Amino acid sequence: MDYNQKILSVSLQQVLALPLLLFAVQTAAQNVTSPYSNLGIGDIDHKDFSRYAASGSAALSRRNEVSYNFSNPASLTSLGEKVVNLEFMMRGRNSLFRMNAGDSLSAPSKDFSIKRVSLSFRPWTKAALAFGLRPYSSVNYQYQLSNAVYNDGTTGYSRTIEGEGGINQAYGSAGYMLGQRFSAGITGSFLFGNTTRKTTYTDALLNLDVTKKEYSYYNGASLQTGFQYYTPAQRKWQHTIGLTATAGTPLRGFSKTEYLNTDTAFLTNNNGTAVFQMPLSAGVGYTLSNREGLSLSVEGDYYHWSGQAINYSNSYTAPSIRLGAGWEYAKREKYLTAGGASYEKYYLAMGFTAQNSYYMLAGSHIWDYSVTLGGGYNMARNLYLHGGLELGLKGSNKAGQIREQYTQYSFGLTIRDIWFRAKQAGN
Repeated sequence: MDYNQKILSVSLQQVLALPLLLFAVQTAAQNVTSPYSNLGIGDIDHKDFSRYAASGSAALSRRNEVSYNFSNPASLTSLGEKVVNLEFMMRGRNSLFRMNAGDSLSAPSKDFSIKRVSLSFRPWTKAALAFGLRPYSSVNYQYQLSNAVYNDGTTGYSRTIEGEGGINQAYGSAGYMLGQRFSAGITGSFLFGNTTRKTTYTDALLNLDVTKKEYSYYNGASLQTGFQYYTPAQRKWQHTIGLTATAGTPLRGFSKTEYLNTDTAFLTNNNGTAVFQMPLSAGVGYTLSNREGLSLSVEGDYYHWSGQAINYSNSYTAPSIRLGAGWEYAKREKYLTAGGASYEKYYLAMGFTAQNSYYMLAGSHIWDYSVTLGGGYNMARNLYLHGGLELGLKGSNKAGQIREQYTQYSFGLTIRDIWFRAKQAGN
């Protein structure tokens, strides 16, 4: 067995349990107060959190042998044949908030969470598969209000309002080559999760300490189709076009309300069915790349949310868009073995992204603009590291909105192993 066929030193079986364990405890690591997650089903972030985050999340038309591309299932056919890829992507975030132009910035808030765990592999020449788990939306906010109830005008009881939870996405994908220049793919997803809103009423004079907990439980499904067209790799410049379309069921479930006094429930109301309509979406991307490793990509996505009232006055869901653009340079080197085989040693990337919220707040969208940069390095034949930095602004004080100034950093691991049947054949 030559060097290119050796069994990799770190097996997938040894590391598979680690990312699943960390994903299960990610909620405990979140402490950023995100005020806009109070609306709808929380913050929905359509950006990428793997390799393509560094190039503006413009990934619909990207194809790469060593990096799984969640954005378009048709890209699965570009993965290395007979190789299993385990990817584990994390994100950290520091945020500063300004209520209006005259206010000072808030104290920094920090957050760290797992953004995706995925397993992808291409056991056949023309087909590949992937499975994974990721957050679809997140809820995490806290604020306090005071109410004047006494005749002398002194401050009365206070309300502390907190929210947590979100929607998770478990998915399976398949990609298939349609000739030499086309690939198609499909991703089926199961969406599930809950949101919790806790309101605590306290007043020392009235000996008041009552908590109201409102729960909403949801589940649903979605189906995404994807296509890619690509010109031959032998040409000096290659062109790739990617298309996706996604449709799904509404999120359905039930809601209930509990009233507690010193953590003991004294009243529970079943509020009935909970329903949240989900969007139809479509995206198109284009990548121009050459044999020297340079790639230039642009992408646009449209999400058609039908109008539905959400839990805030004068607010409702509305169509939204996301735009991304970026470049990447990947350096390839040859193995020190006969045959001249090459591998990707590292990559560097930069990009820009802009997106608006899936709801209207007082007649306006919440816009989010950011610049990105990052790279990756092949530490060993079976271990690839990814890192990225994003600097962004969300919301506008001029529109009467809370402005968030954030720094977001991502870190990921790709662990690769030879497909089990290929191992057995080589022994």
